[in-house]
Amino acid sequence: MGEFQKLAKLSDIQEGQVFVAETRYHRVGLTRLGNEICAFADLCTHDGEDIASGELEGDVIVCPRHSAKFNIRTGKVLCMPAVEDLPVYKTRIVGDEVEVELED
Repeated sequence: MGEFQKLAKLSDIQEGQVFVAETRYHRVGLTRLGNEICAFADLCTHDGEDIASGELEGDVIVCPRHSAKFNIRTGKVLCMPAVEDLPVYKTRIVGDEVEVELED
């Protein structure tokens, strides 16, 4: 079990856009789906490159290079060429801060 870390202000995260937060070891993509904040590794499991610049289609992100698709709520891979799920993280809102549970 990880620790919650402050990664963004609630106002930084908009629906239909990905806000990228730098952590000590990796980058985390954050987006809003209605009242929910989703957090996922900014790393396509197919080629190891950033995925946050891909297109959001509701709760699906499409990799900008090879069009692999992932559900950002569950991390499930939805489309080849990726075969490994995308890491996703628990989030919580404390005041106007968005905190994400990460392993250190």
